Amino acid sequence: MNANKALSRRYFYQIMNGMNEQVAREILSDDFVFTLPTHPEPFYGPEGFVGLIRMVHSAFPDFYINPQEMMAGGDWVITRWRGGGTHTGGPLLTVKGNVQASGKFFEVDGMTWHTIKNGKIVESIGHEDTLGLLLQLGVLPSEPSSDVQDLEHNQRLASRYFDEIMSQGKLEVIEEILDPGFAFIIPTQPEPIAGYPAFKSFVSYLRNAFPDIKFNVMRQTAEANKVAARWNIEGTHLGEFLGVAATGNHVKDYGIDIFTIKNGRIASVHVNENDFGLMKQLGAIPA
Repeated sequence: MNANKALSRRYFYQIMNGMNEQVAREILSDDFVFTLPTHPEPFYGPEGFVGLIRMVHSAFPDFYINPQEMMAGGDWVITRWRGGGTHTGGPLLTVKGNVQASGKFFEVDGMTWHTIKNGKIVESIGHEDTLGLLLQLGVLPSEPSSDVQDLEHNQRLASRYFDEIMSQGKLEVIEEILDPGFAFIIPTQPEPIAGYPAFKSFVSYLRNAFPDIKFNVMRQTAEANKVAARWNIEGTHLGEFLGVAATGNHVKDYGIDIFTIKNGRIASVHVNENDFGLMKQLGAIPA
């Protein structure tokens, strides 16, 4: 299974991102078939696929596709990815016909199902957010979102999140400013914390571990329906946290959050912070 995953990683990084035609001929079978709803017809063999990659990179000189998670079973590898680019080059062949360059940027989610036999990829079935792609490139008309327009409102939401929920522990504010489908994503948790009850429990857990925790936003900016914030925290470790019993240690940490706003509320928060440094301060990692 690891060998098959390694092969799929080469497909994404070396062929799709790196346009390495030699690798395409090495790891794709002679009867390789590629299908994707965005494109009207399949692409056959290494040469056909190389032609597709040339066309994509010609249309989007900064094209990228980054695997997010990968799983394998039997002869199959399934990958969830995000991909995007800026349409500043040639036309893009789609089910809506040739799309001429508009200078617009797109980024969409997708999944790919690889079939691997005898050390080569024989089939690549792709699915992507074709509707989102065509909307972002301006091929299909779309109404401007109020979430995109009101940047000040979006930043106020993020500020209230840090001040009222995380620093003051006002759990009642959660249902006021967070979307019902809210998800909190942080590397220290194995799965996203989704929904009101789960997030209320997390905030209570965090504040039980650090009753005096204080979030300070150092810088913040917004674009479209996103808000990014760089923050620091200070607090005293007076309760169990991530398996570490209370130490009484005063800790400091830094991180960055990216908020996504939907229908005037916070739909998700992606967090990345100095978890290694925090655990060192708690004595869980030797200095």
